[in-house]
Amino acid sequence: MASILSGAQCRMARGLLRWSVDDLAKAAGVSSMTVKRLEKVDVIPNAQMATLKAIYDAFTQTGRARFEGDTGVFIVLGE
Repeated sequence: MASILSGAQCRMARGLLRWSVDDLAKAAGVSSMTVKRLEKVDVIPNAQMATLKAIYDAFTQTGRARFEGDTGVFIVLGE
């Protein structure tokens, strides 16, 4: 896992996967308001580690997203 998922990484990954806020919230098992709050900042959001892990897992479990460090997001095409 990336050391911590930043708000910017969350926005980028969600956009590249073409997920709405509600899509991510449902996949991660968190509220839409939680996703919106986390995405308001570019840096590491003030959130429970379990929440960040749930969002990270929602992205990576697609088999299409992976994260590089604290700033990069990579989408694996063709899967």
